Amino acid sequence: LWRTGALLVAGAALAAGLAYWLTQRMIEPIRVLEDGVARIGAGQFEHRIRLTTSDEFEGLASRFNEMAVELSLSQERSERIGRLKRFLAPQVAELIDRTGDDHVLDGRRVEVVVIFCDLRGFTAFSAHAEAETVIGVLRDYYDALERAVSAREATLINFFGDGVMVLVNAPVSCPDPALRAVDLANDMQASVQKLLTGWRALDARLGFGVGLAMGPATVGRIGSEGRLHYTAIGNVVNLASRLCASAEDRQILLDRATASAVEARVPVVELNPRTLKGFDQPVPVFAIVTGEAA
Repeated sequence: LWRTGALLVAGAALAAGLAYWLTQRMIEPIRVLEDGVARIGAGQFEHRIRLTTSDEFEGLASRFNEMAVELSLSQERSERIGRLKRFLAPQVAELIDRTGDDHVLDGRRVEVVVIFCDLRGFTAFSAHAEAETVIGVLRDYYDALERAVSAREATLINFFGDGVMVLVNAPVSCPDPALRAVDLANDMQASVQKLLTGWRALDARLGFGVGLAMGPATVGRIGSEGRLHYTAIGNVVNLASRLCASAEDRQILLDRATASAVEARVPVVELNPRTLKGFDQPVPVFAIVTGEAA
């Protein structure tokens, strides 16, 4: 009985010692894993877990580190796409990220269609309207134009007040850029005119005009490393801007090159030549016939 009792006591002590040892052996890896989860949850994707227990905990730590690497890469990709989407259509940004080739953003000379548009009477409206009202109008205006630009896979260069600049055929080339640009201009007019139905109760002078011009331009990334922009430089940019400034509400004005490229498929009317700022001679001007305005 004494031997049996001694064996039982010794067995119980050994079991308790083993249980304590196993508990201590498990607590530390669990604490390390908990700390790693907290750090990853806080966005510290560079954190790595180091365990040399030669058991399932070490395997779990390895898989945890692999997950952290994937999360870090996913975050970098998301940030890169976010930067690209500031001036590219989401589809184009996704394409550049997927292929890993952003050389299409390098400077080059290319044939583009430049679109400028802005609101008529917006300066006077913003001078007397409440700040919240002005911001709300611009927000809805930007949203409508961004949806139209994205749907046609064009490139939104920037917003400047109520003005917008868009490129077609750069940085990624597309078939029949002139027709795509005209279709986009029509989409933009339709979207903004719907908004103007309500806005004219705020100011009856509000309207929306668009100008398009096609020709060679130098396109590419400019700016500092921390703040890059994609843009176009050339006479065609100035011409599109002046045509936009000359357009009345509901009008879409074209230069001769754009009109010639689309006139077989889109009703176009030639207007009287106009004297535009920055151009020595009167410029031939064309307008899309919409049934409401020429």
